[in-house]
Amino acid sequence: MKVLAFRTVSFAVALQFLGVADGALSTIVDSGVEECFVFRTPPATGENFVISGDYDCLDDDLSSNPIGITLYDGKMTPIWRSRAGESEGSFYVRGSGKFELCVQNGSVGSDDYFGENDGKSREVGFAVRVTAPLRGLEDGKIGPDDRVTSNLLDMCGTLMRGLQTMGDHQEYMRERENRHMTLAYTTFHRVVQWTVLEAVVLVLIAFGQVLYLKRFFEQTRYL
Repeated sequence: MKVLAFRTVSFAVALQFLGVADGALSTIVDSGVEECFVFRTPPATGENFVISGDYDCLDDDLSSNPIGITLYDGKMTPIWRSRAGESEGSFYVRGSGKFELCVQNGSVGSDDYFGENDGKSREVGFAVRVTAPLRGLEDGKIGPDDRVTSNLLDMCGTLMRGLQTMGDHQEYMRERENRHMTLAYTTFHRVVQWTVLEAVVLVLIAFGQVLYLKRFFEQTRYL
């Protein structure tokens, strides 16, 4: 039995035409919390859609052991789970209807167990794609080269998914780079502020010392 966590965030991915829908997001999951994202394929057309995607833990300085990713179907049956301790991974399933992708940070009291809570929030980037099934020949006609064509299409699909996963990881790397650049800029700005403050303090101290020595020599001269 799946127990929902303290809060649930959802979004919908809908296909208006037979094509491809994809979305890439990142979310910050508090310790002991499970964030769930809901997406749905178009009405059943007699064939299953391709549900694919990937995830990546964006906090390089934190362990990924508490993070777990689970994909549920419309009956809330887990059809894919990430491996415990893996900081990144990808999934590829077939189906139609409603799906729910849940990102879990530590134990939340459900059957899904990935690691003890450590009190630290984690940022997880993930991508979800819903691809319409390929259309065959009309009236069920089968040509002599259909098997070769099917194999080529499968290979192209595998290659495309690999390229999409690579693109997702590049997006995650750009996200890390942006966060690191922001941190570096903030640190540099603070260092500059402290340097200016130290320079002002040193100038004031030097000015005070000059005044003190001036008064000291003036008093000595009078004596």
